[in-house]
Amino acid sequence: MPVTLQPGQHLLSAAIAAASRIAAETGELPRLKVVAKALGVEKEALKTVIFDRDHLLVVMADVALQRLLHTITCEIAFCSSPVDQLEAIAVAYVDWACLYPQEFRLVGEMPASLFEAHPRLLQYEQSVHDLVLKILQRAQHDGYLDPDEDLVMLRAMSHTYLYGVITKMMLGDLARWTPGISDQDAARTAVRLFNRKLFKPGDFSSVARRAGAGSRPRLRPV
Repeated sequence: MPVTLQPGQHLLSAAIAAASRIAAETGELPRLKVVAKALGVEKEALKTVIFDRDHLLVVMADVALQRLLHTITCEIAFCSSPVDQLEAIAVAYVDWACLYPQEFRLVGEMPASLFEAHPRLLQYEQSVHDLVLKILQRAQHDGYLDPDEDLVMLRAMSHTYLYGVITKMMLGDLARWTPGISDQDAARTAVRLFNRKLFKPGDFSSVARRAGAGSRPRLRPV
């Protein structure tokens, strides 16, 4: 059924929304002629804003990563400690993937050569990488990580675990390991637990040492 453009809606944004919906239904990136048919426009008209399927994948990834960055920024704004901030990023990633499962999958499967050919996509990715590294550096400074911890490898390890948990969640394969809760809640619990396991107890933090208090701060329970 053709999609009617809303007042003020640009053809590009309508095409991205239609492509996302079709991808959710079919499990694959749609061809331009399928998107054009869904929009009720000629394929040639659509090609004035989306040149080919690679370009469609790029613009879908662009919008999806913008949404991810926005979600992460909103979540960490309410956290003060580096431990809580990293947990918030992981949970935000899970929740974003639940809202945009087809984008999560398409971006994850995007050929590296195509991804790396677009500076905006690299900038989004680098923004998240830099943010996580800065938070890990702060956690190390506060004594939650050993001074010689390889933070770059720790970041890569954390991302690999997070991606794997979300992938299992998408397959509906987490809840069976955690009876009584949904796949999304199981994923949230798993990434929170993993995040807490990365760090030493708050007893050993430099914050506690500087405070010199008898009762030392501990990590907030999951």
